[in-house]
Amino acid sequence: MPISAQGQAGASKVFACSLGKKFVSVTAVGSTLTYRFGTPAKVEMAIIGSAARGNIFYRTDRYASAQYQLRFANGPYSYIVYSMGGNDRTGTKPVSGLVVMKGARRISDMSCVRQAEFSTAFDLNALPKDAEAYSAM
Repeated sequence: MPISAQGQAGASKVFACSLGKKFVSVTAVGSTLTYRFGTPAKVEMAIIGSAARGNIFYRTDRYASAQYQLRFANGPYSYIVYSMGGNDRTGTKPVSGLVVMKGARRISDMSCVRQAEFSTAFDLNALPKDAEAYSAM
């Protein structure tokens, strides 16, 4: 079973992508979002986030195109899923993936095999806005 659907009766997919041998997904049930990372056979990390818990943040910017990201905070680490559309005028290709930070230092950046976009199944604007220091771009 893909990690985007494990253990989430009634869950809506917010974001999901293959990172090669690994997968990352975010699902929503009510006002709670769940981040999952692992292989198709095993979830290696799961973080439950909500505005009330104070461990999830949303950010949108405009670089070459609109960029959206969700950051799950877990101790000193941040796990940021992101998606940015392409721009034909500037020749910018769409990108999406997962950035891992320790404090404000980027320690990993993995790109999705295929472009992934955020779904409209969850109102991301209801989440606390994230600081620029945590921009995935």
